[in-house]
Amino acid sequence: MVHPIENLRVVSLQDVAVPRKKVIRRLGYPTDMDKINGEISRILEEEGQKALALLEPRGIYRLLKIASRNEDLITFRDTSFTIMSGRVSQMLSVSDPVVLFMVTIGPALEEEVKLLFERDEMTKAVILDTIGSETADAAADRMHRVVIKQLARAEGYRVTPRFSPGYGDWPVTVQGEFLNASHGDRIGISVNESSLMIPRKSVSAVLGWVRS
Repeated sequence: MVHPIENLRVVSLQDVAVPRKKVIRRLGYPTDMDKINGEISRILEEEGQKALALLEPRGIYRLLKIASRNEDLITFRDTSFTIMSGRVSQMLSVSDPVVLFMVTIGPALEEEVKLLFERDEMTKAVILDTIGSETADAAADRMHRVVIKQLARAEGYRVTPRFSPGYGDWPVTVQGEFLNASHGDRIGISVNESSLMIPRKSVSAVLGWVRS
């Protein structure tokens, strides 16, 4: 069984690298840098270097034991948080415990993007914003496929895919409750009245542990 100290943990994700090829692909440029316009290539390099000083990726996870579940609803012990989603319930049908996690790259990159837009440096702004989005996704992948997977494996479990609020039949309006349940405020995340995470370059997700 997981030691209690591991049930809630803040994780530094500073070793997450900017996924350069995914950034370029998302921007619609060829992944072969030799085929990219010289000026665009220069901006990609400059903004990539700038991002290194602005990124502060970190995450938090919480393990929860299931109290009850049916095809549409999962309840947990020691929290009022529930999941009302047929798709999530199906994904977690043989899982226990369940992991809630949140990751963020911090606010600095978004603040720089805002300044670039205000100065009408649109190309730089879009490129840096894309770097932020892809790095946040990379941080979520690392949290899921490295940090949590290794913890699960040490306890004799494998991990399921992950599922985020706002997809399928799990409404984004649960973000505030998700934040409270996962204690995402400990890594600087908040949720506004529109149920959007602040900083925007943040990811929330649930996944399950299945006995190997």
